[in-house]
Amino acid sequence: MTRLEERYFERRQIKEAIAFAEAGGIAVHRNFDHYHGTWHRRGFPMHRPFLHVIGRRDLLAEWGRRHGLRPEWIQPERRRSVAHYDVFGEFAERLIDRLTRPDAMR
Repeated sequence: MTRLEERYFERRQIKEAIAFAEAGGIAVHRNFDHYHGTWHRRGFPMHRPFLHVIGRRDLLAEWGRRHGLRPEWIQPERRRSVAHYDVFGEFAERLIDRLTRPDAMR
C-alpha cells in the first residue's frame, strides 16, 4: 500500500490546494459552511465543517477506499485534472484535527 501525502489548506488557499493535488497529493481544503443544516440528496442533514478532499481521480479513489468513502461519491473533474469528495460534519472534524496536529505539520 503506497502512502498518499495529505495536506490541509484553509479557505483562501484554493490555488495552492489544487496545485498540490495536481502534483499527486491529497489536498484537504476548507470550504464555506453555508450548507450547514441543509439536507443531502442521500437523505441526511449536513453539518459544518465542510471540506473538499481534492486529488487526481485514481489517487482520490484509493484515499476514499481507505476512509470508507465510495468512489461513486467523487465529484467530477470540470476545468481541472483533479476531482473531489465533499465531506462534512464529524468526519471532516476528525480529518481537520488529524491534519492540523503539531506532529502532522510538515
